[in-house]
Amino acid sequence: MTEVDEIQALKKGIIFDLDGTLWDSSYQVGIAWNTVFARTGVGIVLTPEKMTVMMGRTVPEIGEAMLGFIEQPRRDDILKQCCDEENLRLNEFGGKVYPHVLETLEKLSRRYPLFIVSNCEDGYIESFLNYHKADKFISDTECIGRTGLAKAGNIKLIIERNRLDSSVYVGDTARDMLAAHEAGIPFIHASYGFGHAPDAEYSIDSFTELPKLIEGIFSK
Repeated sequence: MTEVDEIQALKKGIIFDLDGTLWDSSYQVGIAWNTVFARTGVGIVLTPEKMTVMMGRTVPEIGEAMLGFIEQPRRDDILKQCCDEENLRLNEFGGKVYPHVLETLEKLSRRYPLFIVSNCEDGYIESFLNYHKADKFISDTECIGRTGLAKAGNIKLIIERNRLDSSVYVGDTARDMLAAHEAGIPFIHASYGFGHAPDAEYSIDSFTELPKLIEGIFSK
């Protein structure tokens, strides 16, 4: 095998964040959480703006920020109900997929295995895949709700489990960038999402820019 053949034989994969990168589910998630808050007498009404600020955080972090005044056992129960309710709504109504995401995922999946790693509870990624019929493009997924690991740990799991020789993480926040770097891989910032990452190595303003950028990164 020549050196060129060896380079071409390397398994290269693209790992995606979900919220703020592939879709914006904040509208349906806000309805779900407000439904549970009303049912449990929490006394909080989430506005779309408040919900957007919370997107991308772990559920315990959201609970601490919004429900810190409630004792832990009851808080955990309310958060569990919120997660169950949001998965029900997202499986029924879906979220707002960013422009050209699905067709670009299809295009990318012809050349590379694609993955999703998110700071969500179990079942959330599946709601995206099921409603928007994106499961045929995604090879594997991982989340904190399933493993208990932070995002960097789950990125490493995906890399190890799928035996990736080269990979990149696409996300929309500085926390995503730090997780990618902790996992030892480059980061592409989706600037159209919820957050900022001014120190990112790469950036896209539209999902359609991704195939050409990925080709350049993996050809180095």
